[in-house]
Amino acid sequence: AHIEMLYRTNLLALTGHSTSPHYPPNKVLIYDDHLQRTIGELSFRQRVLTTKLRRDRIVVVLRDRVYIYNFSDLALLDKVHTGDNPLGLIGISMDNGGVGGSTTSAVERAEDALGSAGGGIGSTQRNN
Repeated sequence: AHIEMLYRTNLLALTGHSTSPHYPPNKVLIYDDHLQRTIGELSFRQRVLTTKLRRDRIVVVLRDRVYIYNFSDLALLDKVHTGDNPLGLIGISMDNGGVGGSTTSAVERAEDALGSAGGGIGSTQRNN
């Protein structure tokens, strides 16, 4: 199981493992500890490797793609196909920065989805 906390708030992203029917490895549950209940759920066809939270975004990493969601309504903002990433490695800026990537077009699309294109605060590292 994997738990990601939004800063020091009561909001958590929970991802399960294959032995738990309540927390399967292909779902991300957004849990409010203050309300003691799940307030959102994201489902995928593949196992979720990493989840990162930011005040305005949820970033979910699968083996070959990254999904970026709006935190407030769980609307899908972008899906970025990546190379094979079996460890689910990703870095995001906790401000209005970008997501690291291997191609310029994917990074630019992720920057747009994260709201940092056009000279926003933060930086993106491109690995060529």
